[in-house]
Amino acid sequence: MIPSFSKYTLLTGAGWSHNWGGRLASEVWQSVIGHTVMKKNEPLRKMLLDEPSFEAALAKTYAAPFAEEDRQELEEAILDTFISMDREIGLSDHDPWINIYKVQELLFRFWGQRADHNNASYLFTLNQDLFFERHLYNEHVAGAPGGVLPGLVPVPNQRWFTTNVGLYSPEFTLRPAADPAGEGRLQGQTNVIKLHGSFNWRSPNGRNLMVVGTEKTGQIAASPLLSWYAEIFRQVLAAGGVRLMIVGYGFGDEHINAVIAGAIEKNGLSVFIWDTAPNLKQRVLAAPHGPAIWNGLISTASRRLVEVFPSNQSVTEEYVRIQNTFFA
Repeated sequence: MIPSFSKYTLLTGAGWSHNWGGRLASEVWQSVIGHTVMKKNEPLRKMLLDEPSFEAALAKTYAAPFAEEDRQELEEAILDTFISMDREIGLSDHDPWINIYKVQELLFRFWGQRADHNNASYLFTLNQDLFFERHLYNEHVAGAPGGVLPGLVPVPNQRWFTTNVGLYSPEFTLRPAADPAGEGRLQGQTNVIKLHGSFNWRSPNGRNLMVVGTEKTGQIAASPLLSWYAEIFRQVLAAGGVRLMIVGYGFGDEHINAVIAGAIEKNGLSVFIWDTAPNLKQRVLAAPHGPAIWNGLISTASRRLVEVFPSNQSVTEEYVRIQNTFFA
């Protein structure tokens, strides 16, 4: 059983981190095809020219004419892209500057009010970058507990969820506990649940613990940590009367959509979708389980984060509307 929570939760996709320099899928492809390994691997480069999805390209390396070496080289290019992305996300002086303090206020609002006596909160993300590890701090202002990555073995002297995480290095590598569900805890903390892993996580056999490709459900099932995370996601959304804020997610993952749609149809889940791209309704309805998801809609937001949380630190009317609509 999951600990009691505020009945408000969050799911972020690539569009969230894009506000701080993260890359969308198409931009990851741009970086990967231009990587130095492609200069030495012409078959891999030609395949990428024909395949605009880096995830679909990675899936193709599991079959002939490609070999294990080709797959490792493509994974190397993808990993280097995420390391480069992390350097950008870690900057404190983006222009225009998003008021991170108001963003943090919003994120810790999912804990609930002090009088609610909640003992957990859940921030779900499909992103494999380190946005939350680098920028989710100042919890004391909101009266909420700090962020935690449940089920992972901490590295001595490595601090997350602070202002001084520092530049990425090999020491950032994390591994799951032998029994994540048994050894991990959820109570008394803000749980950051990275449903598709992270670019700095490694499985027990040393492989990247990052879910990419076209067989995501199989990859998740093969990982005790990610299987536990998937069950937490299901239980939280199915807790009854939950409100889910979805920010920057393109609704392309059938297994994620199925959980959301199932909770809407069976458990009274409601969704608030924050998306800056055009034609949101058409895109949602065209996605797997899209009609059921749209049927659970509270409202939407379409302005960029920098417009809602400007650098002058003013409280915008759009932020007030989002709070009053979602946290009603």
